[in-house]
Amino acid sequence: MDEYHIDKYVAPLVSLINGLTNWYIRRSRRRFWGSDMTADKQNAYETLYYVLVNITKLLAPVAPIISEMLYKTLTGGYSVHLTDWPRVPFSYKNEELVLQVERVQSIITLARSVRNKNSIKNRQPLSMMKVAFVDAEANELLTEFGDTIAEELNVKSIEILKDVSDIATLKYDPNFNEIRNRYPDRVPEIIKAVKSGQYELKDDKVVLKINGVDEDFDSEIILVTYQSKENVPVAGDRGTVVSLDLTITDELRSEGLARDIVRHVQEARKQMGCDIMDRIVIAITGDYPKQWADYIQTETLCRITDEMANALTTVELQDDNGDAIVIRIGKEFP
Repeated sequence: MDEYHIDKYVAPLVSLINGLTNWYIRRSRRRFWGSDMTADKQNAYETLYYVLVNITKLLAPVAPIISEMLYKTLTGGYSVHLTDWPRVPFSYKNEELVLQVERVQSIITLARSVRNKNSIKNRQPLSMMKVAFVDAEANELLTEFGDTIAEELNVKSIEILKDVSDIATLKYDPNFNEIRNRYPDRVPEIIKAVKSGQYELKDDKVVLKINGVDEDFDSEIILVTYQSKENVPVAGDRGTVVSLDLTITDELRSEGLARDIVRHVQEARKQMGCDIMDRIVIAITGDYPKQWADYIQTETLCRITDEMANALTTVELQDDNGDAIVIRIGKEFP
């Protein structure tokens, strides 16, 4: 901001807001929905409030009007432009946790890329995901965040493999563009060292042996690709490799349909203008997985009924056989 490089100032703010909405708020939804004001629910709200207020202060120099409106709405204060610059208490900082969550999100992104390449929606449950790390210490992530990863990826279980080579073959090639950009005067010797295998990877550096001498270079000069074994779909990045079992059983297919129903009902709730705590009533026509009725009711704050005289809206979807499932939705009145 001292040099008025607005793009460089705004970029991390956008990243912060995306993380807040697409990770923290989404992951905390059940905490917000709790019926009683428990300590956990209060912590969730207080954390969200603290972050929102301080985001308005950070946005104030570049988005003065909307940040003013948001600040007044949140705090009732006079003006965001008369407040002090936010200072985060040292006790709030936890760099280790931030790095752990970033790695967890990386695992999730890799596994979702496997789903996308094979045209399998994230709402469709899968039975197994396998994960392998070049760094064995990363296995602790699965112990602490395993349930979160499984829930985000909609898989029933996660298996930690001892070695990346169990599911993939790693291939290292020169990254010609990065070599030319970073070391334009040393292109031939760097490419020769990489192709001949005269290197060693160390964290975010690569050690190349050039003319018998070890030299440190940026790790971006080497492209790492992961080739699957036995036609098992894999994805990898920076020492993390994941694979998914894409076999879909009848039981998994039924659960996937239930999740699809939940998505359609949630979208209908928004279009009806329902508040987050409003309860609704729905009637379903068609062959839907009745064994998942409790799940549908819990996730959408609805009550399933056989008859409905005054539906406010109707949504329709298809099962895997192409048969229609019609959902009529109304508000639940006390």
